[in-house]
Order: sequence, then C-alpha cells, then structure tokens
Amino acid sequence: MTGQETRGRTAVRRCPPPPKAFDPFSATQDDLRQYGLPLRPDPRTRPGVAALWERQARRYRGFEHLEAEFDATTADKKAVVASALAPAPIESCGYHLTSLTAPFTVLFVTWTVPNLRFAPSPLGINRFHTFVGLGFLDVHVEMTVNSTQNVTSQIWAQSVGQINLPVGPGDVVSGSLCLNTNAAGTAHYFLANETRGQTMNFSVDTGFPPAVTVSAGVTRGDLNQPVRPLARFGSVYFDEISAYTTGGSRSLTSGEAVTMVESNGATLATPVRLTDYTFKTVYAGA
Repeated sequence: MTGQETRGRTAVRRCPPPPKAFDPFSATQDDLRQYGLPLRPDPRTRPGVAALWERQARRYRGFEHLEAEFDATTADKKAVVASALAPAPIESCGYHLTSLTAPFTVLFVTWTVPNLRFAPSPLGINRFHTFVGLGFLDVHVEMTVNSTQNVTSQIWAQSVGQINLPVGPGDVVSGSLCLNTNAAGTAHYFLANETRGQTMNFSVDTGFPPAVTVSAGVTRGDLNQPVRPLARFGSVYFDEISAYTTGGSRSLTSGEAVTMVESNGATLATPVRLTDYTFKTVYAGA
C-alpha cells in the first residue's frame, strides 16, 4: 500500500515493500523512491554515506520487507529521550555526541535486545527501553517485565508511534535514522530485525530543526513514579555505529559517556567504550 497519513503538521508516508527479486544496485532513483528506499548517494561527493548505503543494500537485499503499520494512539506520546539535550543520568546510560559546526543527517546503529529480569517494584512491573536518537528523532525498543518474568517488547518511533516490526529478547536490531535539513524536517526511518531477517521503512515530515546531537543507550521507565526500579538487563551491545554530519563522519563514543545513577548517587548502569564504533551498557546491580 502506498499512502500518506496526516496528523496535524505530521505527514507519515508509507510505501509498498519491494518485491523479492528487487535489486537496489540496478534500481533507478525513481524505483527507490517508489518503495521509499534511500536514494543512492554520490560516492564522489559523499563517499562515507555512499559506502554505508552500499553496505546496507547488500545486507538487506534478501530480507523480508514488511509493510509498516502504526498505532496512532501512541504517536504523540513523549519519548523518554526525545531531546536534543544529553540524556539525564537519573534515567539513562549510554553515549551522547554534539556537533555545533555541522548538523547530523544520518545515524546507523545495531544493538541487542536484552532478556530482562524483574526488580522489586510496588507497581508490579519494570519498564525499560533501548534507544537510538538523532536530534529530536528517536527509536525505542520499549520493554516491560513483571514479577513472573514475563517480558514484552515493542518498537516505537518518534512522530509515528508503535510499529509492527516484531522484536523480542535475544534479537539484534538495526536502525538508520536520516533527517533532512529542509524546512519540513523530513525524517526517514529504516529498521530491521537482523535475527528474524525482516525490515521496514517509512518517512515523516516532522518539522524538527537540523540535528545537532546523536545518542544511544538504555533507559528506565516510570519516571513519574516515586520508586523507579531498573530491570536487571545484563549487557546491551551497540555496534557498527555510523554517524554523519554534513561535514563528514563522527564517532559517537568520542562524545559524553552517561552513567545511570540513583538519586542517592549509587551507580545503576555503566557505559563501556569498546571501539570508535562500539560500546556496551552494563547493569551494575547484583
């Protein structure tokens, strides 16, 4: 189905999934537009982004392309980390990078979805998210775990809401977030479940300004509650991180490392830099 949904100033565009035999390397720019796929960058003027495009085109060529469906009731929900500011240590753990000389336009990350263990809570449930952010754009894997160790998970995207790409503990997920510097703030989401071999894409006019920050990590929910336990999550790995500004590539792990702490100063989770393109967040509790 090709269509456009308009909610206020937000226009979400869905495109039909490409056929199984679709070859992005032989496709024309019009073919790519028809299926809502990213246009192939000019390798002479944007060599880094062009190399990323080719890597993804090879990687996902054999994946099952799903038609995106959105839960409109969650589209306007405020994300835990939908901010151009650094994630707050009281709620988040990860890395955050700012560029004041050139806006970010592309962020690609793969990450693992943890298997949560319940931490005692008067609410009877723990809320936990993994997040990837490009300016005000945000993708979360929203998760819960209850006292019987039942885990739920759902992908949520800023300005769109919950989407129907299946995801669960143990899966490896990848996401490309692209934000144009045009007046419409046109965003392109390209998401994949690497473990299940499924992918989907869609775009939305957000009205957001050019992105000056990128970030990734984990965060805890129930932030409006007096008691906010952190589910036991082990380690979450963030790999293959590629961040590009209009002036070239940047390393996310060269930015600010955010350690999650309790209100009394106790460490809850720690980011560990592995390479320029890889880090992990580690649960600090017993």
